[in-house]
Amino acid sequence: MEKDVIIAGGGVIGCSIALKLARAGLTVAVIERGRVGGEASRAAAGMLSPQTEASRPDPFLDLCLRSRSMYRDFAQHLKELSGVDVEYRDEGTLCLLTEGENESELDRWSSWQTSAGLELEVLPASVITSIEPAVTQSATRAVFIPKDHQVENRRLMDALDVACRRAGVEIIEGCEVTSLIVERGKTTGVMCGERRFDAGAVIVAAGCWSSRLLEPLGLNIAVIPARGQMIALRATDSSINHTLHSSKCYLVPRNDGRILAGATVEYAGFHKAVTAHGINSLLAAAIELVPSLKTAEMIEAWSGLRPDTSDHLPVIGQTGIDNLLLATGHFRNGILLAPLTAELIAECLINNRAPDMLRPFGFERFYETSVAGR
Repeated sequence: MEKDVIIAGGGVIGCSIALKLARAGLTVAVIERGRVGGEASRAAAGMLSPQTEASRPDPFLDLCLRSRSMYRDFAQHLKELSGVDVEYRDEGTLCLLTEGENESELDRWSSWQTSAGLELEVLPASVITSIEPAVTQSATRAVFIPKDHQVENRRLMDALDVACRRAGVEIIEGCEVTSLIVERGKTTGVMCGERRFDAGAVIVAAGCWSSRLLEPLGLNIAVIPARGQMIALRATDSSINHTLHSSKCYLVPRNDGRILAGATVEYAGFHKAVTAHGINSLLAAAIELVPSLKTAEMIEAWSGLRPDTSDHLPVIGQTGIDNLLLATGHFRNGILLAPLTAELIAECLINNRAPDMLRPFGFERFYETSVAGR
């Protein structure tokens, strides 16, 4: 049976789009090569931290801030639809500076954010220890970002899975889209090996596996894997309440008492592995930031492949090929950008209009001339 929309890729981006479109009345199928959310989405840390990650004011920061502003309602909406609590936490984020690090850089970074109207507070060492007693005594200053929050990304994917199915989305797992079908200049479906699925429109949200679908159509948009390794610790004598960032790692507290430490950024192709060097560097950085973690139990280690692009920005919107849209390349911000990406893709598809804020993130930026009409 032909669907209105087929989405190639069942990560947080693909499933968020599917839910949005299904609730708008479209028939939708998600085709996922493995388990829904089984790649980068479940391997993430769930941080919603556009300010923490930003180096300057630009359209990408604007995109991230807008999506962050949607997240509390998004989390509540998912709970109502699925019955799954995604553990939205709003304690905020502490970005820490330790002895020997450049204080002028922290001043410059906090200054432009304040000038841009973003909320933050610079804290002295005495205040840091009163807020987070477990933090290293070598912490000299910190920036508190009250609006950079977090969710439990694995529960987020569970919620999306349930909500999509309840909304009528057909989710096909263990089935890889191997090619896109374009007939007379229009995208009419996908192939999964020898099996054909017809659709009125196709959205490629296949993360690191997107490029291999696009290249045969002349869309040479390189989406490459950036491996990230992470660990989960459990300590009876060490607890933190805020997400902590240092120059070497971040620590994310979970409701169940785990503390996640991440993450490496490695360009090692599609080799998804946990390495001795990667885990050693994370453990050393975590203990340096919170010394009492040296007695913590390491309960899990994993890695995921983030979808990166040459400019580290996502590719979202129409392609110049009728009925083919892209929502990929979200790199380290897939969880954060999920609700807004879904809204923007729905606008492109349902109203056939590309919102102005998508202009910096279109496929055209990779070309000197448009590939429309190929």
